[in-house]
Amino acid sequence: MRTQRISFPDRQTLCVFPTERSNLAQAVSELHLKGRHPVIVLIGGQIDEQQAEVTRRAIQTISRTAEDMNAVVICGGTDTGVMAEIGQIRQQNGYKFPLVGVTPEELVAWPGGPRSTKFLWWGKQRWQLEPHYSHFILVPGSQFGDESPWIVDAATLLSKAHKSVTILINGGEVSRKDIELSLENGRPVIALSRTGRLADELAMEPDRHKLITVVPANSEQRLVESIQAAISMTEKSHVPRFNIREKVTSGTYVIQQEMNSVIGRS
Repeated sequence: MRTQRISFPDRQTLCVFPTERSNLAQAVSELHLKGRHPVIVLIGGQIDEQQAEVTRRAIQTISRTAEDMNAVVICGGTDTGVMAEIGQIRQQNGYKFPLVGVTPEELVAWPGGPRSTKFLWWGKQRWQLEPHYSHFILVPGSQFGDESPWIVDAATLLSKAHKSVTILINGGEVSRKDIELSLENGRPVIALSRTGRLADELAMEPDRHKLITVVPANSEQRLVESIQAAISMTEKSHVPRFNIREKVTSGTYVIQQEMNSVIGRS
């Protein structure tokens, strides 16, 4: 495992490159994030223009709450969509909360790092890292979603198995996988309705799991209260596994409890 500092135009960012999940504890230690922190795992993708204003306000609220609570925020780390927005808001407001990007090394580029060195499945272009993150964990993987188990483990390590929450903004297939892993680990999930795609589909599902709370993205006070309530919970050492699967008859997503089953991969 190697560690290096990435030099962006206005800052240097510490980056670790674990090669095995068994190295993750050492990698987290190399980030020098001492003490126990509440952890917010922020998941989602491209911001739909129709929901752009309410989505950005919600990310501003999440960022301010993270700053107030001295929380670590874990996100994907690339310079696109939700991942870019939280980095930019952190910079614009001078926030100091640790913002940790976790993403596959093979799929990203950074100043002085790899550029279009190999043919990737969408073409000869890597995604740039967002320059305002405080830390990066670049992990093995050939497609987005390979980082999902690393994200959930990093959240557990940084929070010492306490005080963590996953927040969903819009989202698609990768976010669905992230939610499955959060539920498996007993981590509460806040889905922000009115941000589109998976978050809105979960908001319409009456039989969603009890660890999933739906909050309208335009309700700042409810969002703050939900984050505060979620990270006051203690994660359980053993919980049932859950699978998010597509309901063929209606095209919506449902959370269905499946005791003693393996989490479905999509």
